[in-house]
Amino acid sequence: MNAAVSKTVNVTTAGTLRTLLTPAEMSTVTNLTVTGSIDARDFKFIRYGITSLAVLEFSEVTIQAYNGTGGTSTATSYPANEIPTLAFIGCNLTSITIGNSVTSIGNEAFESCSGLTNLTIGNSVTSIGDYAFRQCYGLTSLTIPNTVTSIGAGAFYYCSGLKNLTIPNSVISIGVGSFWNCGGLERLTIGNSVTSIGNDAFNGCSRLTSLTIPNSVTSIGICAFEYCDGLRSLTIGNSVTSIGVNAFFYCSGLTSLTIPNSVISIGDEAFCACWGLTSVYVYATTPIVLSSGVFKSVNVYTCTLFVPAGSKNAYQVAPIWEDFNIVEMAPSAIPALISESVSIYPNPVTDGFQINGLEGSGTLTLIDLSGNTLLTKQVKTNDFVPVGFLPKGAYVLRIITTNGTIERKVLKK
Repeated sequence: MNAAVSKTVNVTTAGTLRTLLTPAEMSTVTNLTVTGSIDARDFKFIRYGITSLAVLEFSEVTIQAYNGTGGTSTATSYPANEIPTLAFIGCNLTSITIGNSVTSIGNEAFESCSGLTNLTIGNSVTSIGDYAFRQCYGLTSLTIPNTVTSIGAGAFYYCSGLKNLTIPNSVISIGVGSFWNCGGLERLTIGNSVTSIGNDAFNGCSRLTSLTIPNSVTSIGICAFEYCDGLRSLTIGNSVTSIGVNAFFYCSGLTSLTIPNSVISIGDEAFCACWGLTSVYVYATTPIVLSSGVFKSVNVYTCTLFVPAGSKNAYQVAPIWEDFNIVEMAPSAIPALISESVSIYPNPVTDGFQINGLEGSGTLTLIDLSGNTLLTKQVKTNDFVPVGFLPKGAYVLRIITTNGTIERKVLKK
């Protein structure tokens, strides 16, 4: 293996980076630090002209606007403060630091940088373009700064090495196929400003085990969580009005499902092949009209449907719902979900669970579906709550904080 060769270059005039390296350096430099001003022409040179580049540090550069044909793509206009479209596509980069002057990452900017393992995104980036990091298999961790408001279509498509992901509260929309087939993703936290989850956004994220969709979300796209067959527990926030066709198709490991009373439409085959379901909690007093395929391949006869007190008769005569084992919930067991992004892991639980995302501390109460209090204690984020003493079944977790009350469903197996 060749030894690392480092070089620091200050570019005083954008577009002149290539004049600041010798021919020998162009073929031998592995670690490059760039300062000063650059534009799309310099990005093109970095991509094609520095053939052994692995580590790029350009946190101290200013990206200038460029108009012309010498940039990274067929475009002739490149805005300031943006990493250009196709800037590093297919490069052998292993580490890159994006500075705070950058406000957007262009489409396909780092696509197929399969060796990229270390990525730092600056705190001024507001948008991540379509397919910006598609097929960056080597990424195992990712911090999206809380300045980002939009994640483009396919932005992290097939980043199969990602294990943990937090979508910050600044993000409003998650694009179509943004995290499609991120098969290594085990833990996902979605920030409480996200309003829409695009079609196929998390399709094929097969290692996800627990998911809470925050109250800010109003729509879940077509096939959004299709083939997430490792998913065991799902709570849908109480602002969601529509669940798309095939949204949770083949989530075969799903055992518990919560549908809030805000939902007015569920697409065909939304929960098809979720044959692991044993309990469904629905909080609408009037049954949602379902197509025949919504729960296709689910054994509804052995699945318990928990409905609000006083609504059992309505569900007993509603098509599809009528075939479930219907149980009315006690009024005290009906949660008033709020938007704070608090999750418990794992869920379902055996010996206990951990609380994630709690701001400050709160008073935890564990309640059975008859309204009986089984456990009360003070908790803070990352605390472990033992529940090995409980029998198998479903419970309501309530945490009272200074910001309000958080309630989640817990399934003890």
